[in-house]
Amino acid sequence: MRFPQWVRGSRAFEITGLGIICVSLVVGLALGWHRAIPGLGEPQSFDVAAEDDHAGHDHASEGASDHAGHDHAGHDEANSLELSEQARRSLGLDTAALELGTFVRRISVPATIVDWPGRTHIAIAAPLTGTVTSVHITSGETVASGAPLYTLRLTHQDLVETQSEFLRTLGEADVEQREVNRLSEVAQSGAIARKSLLERQYALDKLEAVIRAQRESLLLHGLAESQVAQVERMRRLIREVTVFAPALHEDRSLHDEALSGPVAPALVQPVGATSSPPSTHPPHAAARFVVTELAAKRGQSVTTGETLTVLANYESLLAEGHAFQQDAEALATAVRNNWPIQAVLESGGKPHTVIDGLQIAYVGGEVLEISRALPFYVPIDNEIVQQEQRAEHLYVSWRFKPGQRLRLRVPVDRVSDVFVLPVDAVASEGAERYVFVENGDHFDRRTIQVATRDQLNVAVANDGSLLPGESVVLNGAHQLQMALKNKAGGGVDPHAGHNH
Repeated sequence: MRFPQWVRGSRAFEITGLGIICVSLVVGLALGWHRAIPGLGEPQSFDVAAEDDHAGHDHASEGASDHAGHDHAGHDEANSLELSEQARRSLGLDTAALELGTFVRRISVPATIVDWPGRTHIAIAAPLTGTVTSVHITSGETVASGAPLYTLRLTHQDLVETQSEFLRTLGEADVEQREVNRLSEVAQSGAIARKSLLERQYALDKLEAVIRAQRESLLLHGLAESQVAQVERMRRLIREVTVFAPALHEDRSLHDEALSGPVAPALVQPVGATSSPPSTHPPHAAARFVVTELAAKRGQSVTTGETLTVLANYESLLAEGHAFQQDAEALATAVRNNWPIQAVLESGGKPHTVIDGLQIAYVGGEVLEISRALPFYVPIDNEIVQQEQRAEHLYVSWRFKPGQRLRLRVPVDRVSDVFVLPVDAVASEGAERYVFVENGDHFDRRTIQVATRDQLNVAVANDGSLLPGESVVLNGAHQLQMALKNKAGGGVDPHAGHNH
């Protein structure tokens, strides 16, 4: 800024400029001293709210614990973690009280669900030669024992002739029987000789012998005893028969019938002979069969013994395990001691399903040539998981299906006086192993010694690090360990980004 010449040269201007400079120096010194000594010139107050510029913020004092006032026995802040209820639910934490027990070490081998040979699949053959007139089932549906499967119209000429001869002999026997009855009444009065009555009785005996032979011939042709009895009672030829689903494990051979006495109800009935399937069956009559194959179609001609359909009963299946050759002794020990076998089902990302209490049925006698594995077989009882009724047909879904993969766990060793925990209950860091003990609203980390372990469980030594009755976390130990490490590493400064 330039001033006029007369101003710059005046004495008054010099005095005024010097005064302005002095005032500026005094003000600058005062401001610097005020900043160097906070609170100088400010009114003092003992109001706590006025002391803290962040009144209302929840900040612990220097050196004070974040959990002051909490009462946790043996609480160590460096090895303790506090979780909100929402965090516990998000992690899905489960806890349980510790108990001393016996740990069973097991080997895990791959396995496959397979059919039970001679039991799962049943082929239904045509009992007689004829033409299929009705098919009562559809592929994939489920039928019960005694349900109608096929209706056949008989066309076998030999069977027709045998039935005709049987009816003719029955008629002749009826005539002879009436004659014997008449002669018996006359012989009592002495009108005829006793010899004539005996001759008629001998003739009737011969006809009854022929009837017995013809009855056996009809049975050999495939008719059931109930059908033969109906022909004898109704005096009519059987034109059509209905084939029913069998009872599980039923043996219908003639040889067994002759030895066993009472005969199970026939599974082939003439059409119109009965309004409902047989009502009495062996113990497994309530078995459900899945129609896996329809070999005969309506209008098709079939011969005796030709397959009509194939039924499958999935109520009991086998798990075929494939062990290594060196595990043969372990399998033999498990069979000898009747140790229970576990089956582990893996279903995507869901937790494993463990089926306990299974037994080894038998160990294979040969090592498989290609895989060099030793097969062994474990029976598994199946169960229905879903069923749907569509019109007159029932469709059922079973839990276990042939071809399904799983793992079998065979016991090989036992360790007593240990705490048995799931593998998810143990966290690892280097050579150390930890579990988390529930302590109020905190989880305290404890260092443990792992005695032994397998794929699913861990045996924790009873060395005093854990006590019976304490509640420990059964899952999510790794997540808790990571959270504790993040806490020990120091979180973000709660005032970071604030301008104080």
